Amino acid sequence: MTRPKIPVVIVVFSLLLVFSTWGWGQEFPKRPIRMIIPYSAGGGTDILGRAFQGPLEKELKVKILMENIPAGSSKVGTLEVMKAKPDGYTLVLMPSQAWVPYYYNKSLEMKVWEKLTPIADLTSEPYGFIEVLADSPYKTWADLVKAAQANPGKLTCGGAAAGGIMEILLMEVSKPAGIQCRYVPFAGAGQSKVALLGGHIDFRICQPTESIAMIRAGKTRGLAVSTEKRFGPLPDVPTFKELGIGEAMIMTRGIWGPPNMRSQEVQILSRAIENATKDRDFVKLVEDELVYKVDFKPGPAMQREIIDFDRTLGPKFEAMLK
Repeated sequence: MTRPKIPVVIVVFSLLLVFSTWGWGQEFPKRPIRMIIPYSAGGGTDILGRAFQGPLEKELKVKILMENIPAGSSKVGTLEVMKAKPDGYTLVLMPSQAWVPYYYNKSLEMKVWEKLTPIADLTSEPYGFIEVLADSPYKTWADLVKAAQANPGKLTCGGAAAGGIMEILLMEVSKPAGIQCRYVPFAGAGQSKVALLGGHIDFRICQPTESIAMIRAGKTRGLAVSTEKRFGPLPDVPTFKELGIGEAMIMTRGIWGPPNMRSQEVQILSRAIENATKDRDFVKLVEDELVYKVDFKPGPAMQREIIDFDRTLGPKFEAMLK
């Protein structure tokens, strides 16, 4: 008795099903992804990236290798991604608006947001916060202004990066107050925090979200914040607008890839990021502890946002740097 022959098409189909379970069904990613943080450890971007690492690994089913490259005021980490292969295995997590002043002060020779591949925004937050030690003699912004007027150029203000948004923001709030302070740049907010706590600077300018933990611990105090209305977690801190020294400003933090990435990889990463931002533990940590707003936006929207930021505030940065 002859056994019935199995049609070749069924055999091929069965083999395809087997091979797909071995990984053929997932073309990307197949190996760990390098995520560059172009700032030092301990700052807002670094804390956010490490909080997001687990949820993103769960979605992509590969390891995310976090790497801090703080040199050059984010320039070195940015250029590392610019020259990487456009295969989706090298990414950067960056507060996108922070690139804009670096273009105007020529730390970056190009508008990198027009070259890099936008993947997705994770969060949004206010930025621009003036902070002193809890036992500082400057109990209010008016106290600090009075001291600075009496000692022109003597008071020191720490912040992230030379020629970045924080330095320019200090210049902006100093002008209406008629004061001069010396800006001390650090590789990131984590280092400016250490300098403030050690008494090496008189005050610092940063994101309010980077100060929440120290204020809650009674170590520091806020003098001013650049929100439209008073910042919910710190209702006693007056806004720049109230003090007549500036306007509200919002910063987003998002993930970018090298230039010329294929749409397939971008879509896979964007979907994974969107799903990961819904992780309950991530949302709780970000909104309760970091006090950011989880605010996913796909690549085209995040790119439009930074282009608009450049158009509205870029010329102001350029004029202030002349």
